[in-house]
Amino acid sequence: MNYLWSFLGAVSRLLSVRGALAPRPVHGNVWATAVRAGLSVALVLGALYAAGHVELIPYAAMGCFTCLYARDETYARRRVLLLVVGAALTLSVALGALTQVLVGHTLAAVVVASLVAGGGKYLSDALALGAPAGLMFVFAVGVAAYNPLDAAQVPLVVATTAGAGAVCWLLAQAGALAWAAAPERLATARALAALARHLRRPGPATRAGAEEALERAWSTLLSVRRPGPLHRELELLTARAEDVLTGGHSELARARACAELSELARRVRRERRPQAVLSRGELRTFSGWVQQMRSHHRQVPSVWGALGGAWRRPSPTPVSVVRIVLACLVAGAGAWMLGMGHGYWAAVSAGSVLQAANVTTTWHRTLQRAGGTVVGMVLAGALFQADYSVLGVIALVVVLQMGAELVVALNYSYGLVFVTPLTLALSNLAQAGGGAQELAGERLWATVLGALVGLAVCALVPNRSLAQYLEQARAECEAALELVAGGGGAHERRRLGRSVVALSRALDLAAGEPGSEGDRIAGARRVLERARFPAGARVHAGV
Repeated sequence: MNYLWSFLGAVSRLLSVRGALAPRPVHGNVWATAVRAGLSVALVLGALYAAGHVELIPYAAMGCFTCLYARDETYARRRVLLLVVGAALTLSVALGALTQVLVGHTLAAVVVASLVAGGGKYLSDALALGAPAGLMFVFAVGVAAYNPLDAAQVPLVVATTAGAGAVCWLLAQAGALAWAAAPERLATARALAALARHLRRPGPATRAGAEEALERAWSTLLSVRRPGPLHRELELLTARAEDVLTGGHSELARARACAELSELARRVRRERRPQAVLSRGELRTFSGWVQQMRSHHRQVPSVWGALGGAWRRPSPTPVSVVRIVLACLVAGAGAWMLGMGHGYWAAVSAGSVLQAANVTTTWHRTLQRAGGTVVGMVLAGALFQADYSVLGVIALVVVLQMGAELVVALNYSYGLVFVTPLTLALSNLAQAGGGAQELAGERLWATVLGALVGLAVCALVPNRSLAQYLEQARAECEAALELVAGGGGAHERRRLGRSVVALSRALDLAAGEPGSEGDRIAGARRVLERARFPAGARVHAGV
């Protein structure tokens, strides 16, 4: 009986619904990303409509997915990442088109889509692409593999996807002409706002959010090779924020710091030259701290270096790749056996929920995908009551794309409310004979099938490397803690900050996986608690 209660308790912990549909706090850059995505789609699809090549619109839309990535990266890193993403989307469409022309069988398309899903997951993890991760590569190969094509059309289809990706790349870089430091401003403002939230409502979740935002801010600021006066001000503000986080404060001091940081976050976003109001002692201390960190900063590895690192043990990526390939194979084959005309939707759905790395987050992703799809179906039913011209469908796609970008950062399910009718609209353009209303039911069942298969595969294929991954993060955190306790300087404190974020992530991954050892997780949590409040870790500004 005790074993049964223990088992049920573990299941309820892993399959908790808490927070699955709750919105996350988002600070800045939402409207800019949405407008850029909408403009990219409008320019590319509008140009094809004007040229009389409506049949190429679905493939151009796949290339437009390039604009969904690297939203918050510096312009230098964005240039590289978007080149990789655009090339990967183009390759996905090429593989799908060739499969359709050379084989033409649904199961062949399922196999190719599954392999692309694995490759997309690996690429996403290695380069830390963030949302929507490897999902769009599966979608791209599926669209190309399931739409009828002639061999002569393949080069044109591939060129259309590449051209759309190039337009997105140019638009993503255009902001550098007027707002060259916008990504650095955004990262700093988000760190200040996250810390203000933690001071307002102290707790484990807000503390982890502040640590993550500070790590992101330092990584962004220190990656700039030749910082100007504005970058130096942003670095001083970030140093001030980290001093607040690592120091002990009374309730009154915490309230004052919260108000100060909230105001500084607003100034960083809106003022041309925000300045940190610091005493001479603080200025001397923080300037020395930044100089030392900059002299020891390790640059982000190249694309090839990152790709190699993601495969080394104890990385959780290899098992995640196996999971996603297997789930896409099973879901796609199951959809084919059930006679679903758009079986790749099931593979996309399985690939979507498995962008998460453990059972708990996969379960949350399943709930989000199911809930967002159902509400999206209701929206689609309302939208497609009217008959649209081709130009009307294009306008609808642009609006839905912008709507998805506005809300997807809050919660994945919110974005799916807009993505579902968007997908139906693109499918309607690809197959002029089929109405969006008729596709809605098929989309719903394929989504449910794929999500359930993805969850089942995640539960049945254990990721044992997560335990080693947690141990490695714990050992690094303990080593950094010893250096700080021994009187280490700013560089050692920054290393400790990085290791705290890495250990927190590893703990979240391991805790959401079946078979995680309670003693191992409890030990790692004790180390994390000591690392967050180490003796001598605070920068004593003004001393």
